[in-house]
Amino acid sequence: QRQKSTRHKEFISKRRNVMPYKKIVAFGDSFTRGDELADCDIVREPNCRYSLSTWPAILAGLLEADYECFATGGRGNQWISWMVTSNILTYKDCLFVINWTYFGRFDFLNQDDWWDTATPNNNDKSFYQKIDSDVWNLLRNLQIIYTTVCLLEQNNVNFIMTCQDSIFNQTFNQLRPKAKVGGNWTRTLNLLQAHVIQKIQTFEGLPFREWAAKHGYAIGTHGHPLEKAHAEAAKYINTHVIEGI
Repeated sequence: QRQKSTRHKEFISKRRNVMPYKKIVAFGDSFTRGDELADCDIVREPNCRYSLSTWPAILAGLLEADYECFATGGRGNQWISWMVTSNILTYKDCLFVINWTYFGRFDFLNQDDWWDTATPNNNDKSFYQKIDSDVWNLLRNLQIIYTTVCLLEQNNVNFIMTCQDSIFNQTFNQLRPKAKVGGNWTRTLNLLQAHVIQKIQTFEGLPFREWAAKHGYAIGTHGHPLEKAHAEAAKYINTHVIEGI
């Protein structure tokens, strides 16, 4: 037992020397902000910035690092990428945790030059009836993620990425059957996926919410995993990603 304790202390010491992060900076949507967690009651406190009970926040505690979060509920991946890019130079010596959201969300600047997001649940249905498709969603989101990865790597920023939408690693034949595009699409998607998939961390092959549901962890009435799921997810990332490195 004494030898095991000594090896553990040596491991922690080495890990701190290899990964001397003073801060973890998280990006994402409501799952990253921590909606429905006890310390992030945005229903009664709309100005609440973020929870300290999410798995990225808990991971920061495990690594004895500070924590900051740039997540907003309901946003899509274009906005998340924009936030990451806006902060690369400011937080260059930090570990970025980027949790990509559902691919069906579409971010844009409205006429007042404010970010807005179209989603299947709260916007004009005609957009999703006439324009939206799996193949287009997959292409544009893979391009967004690929560009973000390139910028992070070019600026020597270390990162952990997850994705809430399981479509990111689906094959062309698994997409909605309405798509009737040709082989160029297949080759393009395959090239992007070959680079992007290896950058995205899953939880036993699943997105965070699906993994939480599989293990029976409590999920809130609005679909967000609760405290137990985040605690276990932080342990999983710390064991399978941080300690693996």
